[in-house]
Amino acid sequence: MNHRDGLIDAMTELDEDRVMQLVQAMIDSGATSNSIQMALNVGITNVGKRFEKGDYFIADLIVSGMIYRDALRILMPTMDRARSMPIGRIVIGVVQGDIHDIGKDIIVSLLRAEHFEVIDLGVDVKPERFAYAVRTYRPDALLMSGVLTLARESMKKTMNLLEEEQLRQQVQVLIGGLCAGESQRQWIGADGWAYDPMETVSFCKRVVGEKYGKER
Repeated sequence: MNHRDGLIDAMTELDEDRVMQLVQAMIDSGATSNSIQMALNVGITNVGKRFEKGDYFIADLIVSGMIYRDALRILMPTMDRARSMPIGRIVIGVVQGDIHDIGKDIIVSLLRAEHFEVIDLGVDVKPERFAYAVRTYRPDALLMSGVLTLARESMKKTMNLLEEEQLRQQVQVLIGGLCAGESQRQWIGADGWAYDPMETVSFCKRVVGEKYGKER
């Protein structure tokens, strides 16, 4: 088994020591940061599939997020940081009533590695604070995260407030986390939803590309 397949397997099996060893081994062998990141993404996607089948539980998802975040810490210094100007601005936060931040922290790390400016509002973020951030920072995208079912209500309240304060048209909104899905996206009124970290990054890149690609 090569390093890439081994890393996917280790991430899937939640073998933290082996994940760290293989990430370092791939770095030492000259593998690109993108290829390592993609292997980690495949592994964490597999974890999500096992959760859906009932083979893994919430605790396993939390562990997978911690392993993924620690692996990124090893990987970050190898990533290209040549671009001096951010390519876009993102506001992100875990919605009111929820404090599960591992997924959010992964997204923040990935976006900053891709040269986005990220305003991280933290956890248990009230709708008013999201609205203030949109009004003040004028981000290209707003990312709302939540794990608990009650997070959907908080997301809906935030979207309603953005509408009331005439801020909704200024920003593209994506919801993420275990509480997200297509039916939830439609009910909340968001522009997109994602569980996979790279889908979230792709959403942000697409938003920025469509916004500035036509202007520049």
